Amino acid sequence: MPENQRTDVPPTQDAAVDAVQRDVMETISPDGRPPEMSTQRREWKWFWLIGIPIGIGAVVVFLVALGPAAGLLGLIILAGMMVMAVPAWGAGLLRGQEERVARNVAEKVVRVDSRPPSSR
Repeated sequence: MPENQRTDVPPTQDAAVDAVQRDVMETISPDGRPPEMSTQRREWKWFWLIGIPIGIGAVVVFLVALGPAAGLLGLIILAGMMVMAVPAWGAGLLRGQEERVARNVAEKVVRVDSRPPSSR
């Protein structure tokens, strides 16, 4: 059994937990609902198929056409861009924390809803 597969929630409840999690995220997160999984997959696919090769090609052309000094300048610019991206990384970490909280709430809601009526 894979490490990331949950054993305490039956597979039939996963869809219900996902739906409740999206509803909870819409309520608690300033960013609202997360994008649908198909949208995320499509965006990552385009990133890997188009973005990465174009980036690598641009770096190669930059180094070949302008030499090592330009490569050093490019690395300095890259470091500066990474520093400027720190707020976005922080927002991503907070979004992950919100998703974990929403998942825990959703699992509790689905678990309570799935109990037999006599035990409620």
